[in-house]
Amino acid sequence: MGILEFNNVSKGYGDKPVLRNLSFQVQDREFLAILGFSGSGKTTLINLMAGLTLPDRGEVNFKGAPVTGPGPERGLVFQSYALMPWLTVAGNIGLAVDAVSKGSKVERAALVQK
Repeated sequence: MGILEFNNVSKGYGDKPVLRNLSFQVQDREFLAILGFSGSGKTTLINLMAGLTLPDRGEVNFKGAPVTGPGPERGLVFQSYALMPWLTVAGNIGLAVDAVSKGSKVERAALVQK
């Protein structure tokens, strides 16, 4: 079993299929490169990995569990990043953490200090 698995995944937008019956595994500590022409489905594939979109058919699994949405254990860095220039590095990271974390900032800070 791979750390990331696509099992017969299909995804389209409207009547335009993008990915059809895609199956593959990525093993732990394996490096994966995604190459292709504009419009070939690279962004759709990455969004499925990150849980930003769900497949129309098939299943995406991470560490044996279905990917049902975004999670802190998976992420991506967009090519056109959107850093807030008035924030520090920690402040920009904090924005991303706030977007995916549960609990209040005080509760999360208490966990970090333990």
